[in-house]
Amino acid sequence: MRGKLRDCQDFQQCLDALHESASDLGFTQVLYARQVLKPQIDNERWAPLRLNVRNFPQGWENIWREYECHDPYYHACFEGTLPFDWAKVQSNERLNDKERAAWKYLADFGLARGMTIPIHLPKGKFAVVSAIVDKSNANWSSIYDDNRENMFHMAHIFHNTITTQGYADQVEVALPNILSPREHECLGWAAMGKTSPEIAIILDRSVETVRLHIKNAMLKLDASTRTHAVAKAVHLGVLEGDRLFA
Repeated sequence: MRGKLRDCQDFQQCLDALHESASDLGFTQVLYARQVLKPQIDNERWAPLRLNVRNFPQGWENIWREYECHDPYYHACFEGTLPFDWAKVQSNERLNDKERAAWKYLADFGLARGMTIPIHLPKGKFAVVSAIVDKSNANWSSIYDDNRENMFHMAHIFHNTITTQGYADQVEVALPNILSPREHECLGWAAMGKTSPEIAIILDRSVETVRLHIKNAMLKLDASTRTHAVAKAVHLGVLEGDRLFA
């Protein structure tokens, strides 16, 4: 695995190398995802997770965007740090209807037997690698038991490689497109403690216009106050908290 990654020049080549190494162990598909936001917005809502895949069946992504926030394998990553079998997630009686619909959607494409390795990162962010077998005649139990530890190490080597080689920015991620540029600007100044009259002077707009932009931002963020809106925007990654409050 390390040797294959050593020759890679970008993220896509690294993902090819991961797929090739996983194939040697009997897996038929792999995926990698990186979350740059805090994954859980609140108790019921999750930030979307964009999957970067190899050898997935044609058409699988057609309506997957509807399920990105409801992927139960994604949610299960925050119950521990070790690899887990998808079968354990599928049989979880606590899954809601949307989570069941998500795993069944993948299963309809033959993507029902897999394992996931969560990679937890600082500030609540994370990455994830999954390895899947779509061959109906394959002995999944043996593949999982024999390669659980191997895939764990491969996943961490893969993630560390793309991070240290500077390929992380090439990974497709899901970013929220919530606020308009003016709403973002007004809320950003509010986050730095500016009042509406002060923001109006800075942006050369009327006070009422500034208040309208902040009100619209509050509505989009489902926030009750501007302070609440700022906190949620930072949590979602819409505003960069480290820069705002440095």
